[in-house]
Parts: sequence; C-alpha cells; structure tokens
Amino acid sequence: MRSNRTSKLLAAAFLLWCGTLAETRGGTITAFGTTSFPTGSTGTIGPVGITPSPNNDNTVAPSPNIIPYNIFFNSLGTLDVEFVVANSGGTTEYRFTQALINNTGQTWAGFHFELGFGTEGNFVRSGLSDSLDFDSPNLDPTPFSSVFTTLNHQADTLDWAGGNVPAISVVIFNFAVDVPDNLQSFNPNGVNRFTLRQSPAAVPEPATMLLLGAGLTGVVGVIRKKRVSAS
Repeated sequence: MRSNRTSKLLAAAFLLWCGTLAETRGGTITAFGTTSFPTGSTGTIGPVGITPSPNNDNTVAPSPNIIPYNIFFNSLGTLDVEFVVANSGGTTEYRFTQALINNTGQTWAGFHFELGFGTEGNFVRSGLSDSLDFDSPNLDPTPFSSVFTTLNHQADTLDWAGGNVPAISVVIFNFAVDVPDNLQSFNPNGVNRFTLRQSPAAVPEPATMLLLGAGLTGVVGVIRKKRVSAS
C-alpha cells in the first residue's frame, strides 16, 4: 500500500512539474516600458494590455492580438518601443499594424526592424535561444508592406527593400511577433520586457552619390595607369 501511494505521489509531482514547464513558454504584453522616438517625431502606439487570444501561436485564424502604430517620422532615426510582458503559458502571437508617415524630407529606400532588449545605446539584439522572434520559421501570416517588395526575413530582423517612400507619403507594414515567457533571463536588465526597434533607410543624397562616383573614377584611373606601365 505504502509503495503504491508513494508511486502515485511521485507521478502527481511529475505531472505538476511537466505542467510548470509547459507554462513557461508564452507571454502577454501588459504595458509599455521605455520609448524613444527620432527627434521631433510624434504618433500613437497601442493600446496594449488587451490580449483576446493568449497562447495562440500558429492558429488558423488571424491573430486578434493587434498592436497598431501611427507614426510621423519627422526626422531620420531609430524608434525604440519597449513592451512589458507577463508570463502566461503557451506562445502568444501579436500582429503589428503600422502606418508610418515620411515627413523627413528624404526618400526612404528601405526599412529595418529588429527585436531585442533595452533602448537607444543600451539596446542588445535578441538571440535564437530566447524564442522571441518575428513568427519564425512559420511566417504565418507573411509580413506585408504596401511599398517594399523585397524582404529579408530572419528570426530577429526584418529588412525591407525594393521600393521608395517619397517625402510626405505613407508606408504600411503588417507583421507578427511571437512573445515567450521569462524574458528576464535574457534581458541584460533582468526584467521581463522586450524592445521592437525600427528605422528607415534614406536614399543617398546627390552630393554623396557624386563623391562616390568621383572615388570610383579615381580607382579606374589608377588601374588604367598600371595597365599602361605594365605594357
């Protein structure tokens, strides 16, 4: 009897331990942390803290966990938004829907996104071991841009190209982020938070392109002189 009872207690403890492990795989966004806008830029983000479908990764229906952005980029630079996470179990997928207005006076030739921890000079990119990613490798849904046609999609980065966003125009982005539990184990600050960083890439100004052309012309001249002296 005692042996049978002991076996049952051990089995129950094992199941409880397994359940604890299962509940350390997902997280829900509850609030904003630190945010950092490019100089003079304005806009709205969120709301956050509303998660209709926690632990919904890879479900057939589109994720209802939506975080909208409406941002006026009034200067070139980096937008850092930190999100506070609460452990929930499973894997929670969030859809980011962004409308970004180019008010920088320059044409954008691309856009860069990355996941990590901290903001500004203290930012550290996410790694594969933390399970925080741009819905990789499943890619459901596939990221979308209203302007850019080429995407280099990595686990922790999105790099868009193949289009131009002129000044005083809008580009739309839709993409998903998978949020795990226990990010404090990977965050250098020891807090259960992550950061979405993003920045536009401007078309080089004509003066810069002219200097580049002059440099190439000089190189070609040197090569020609060497060929003449060799002959």
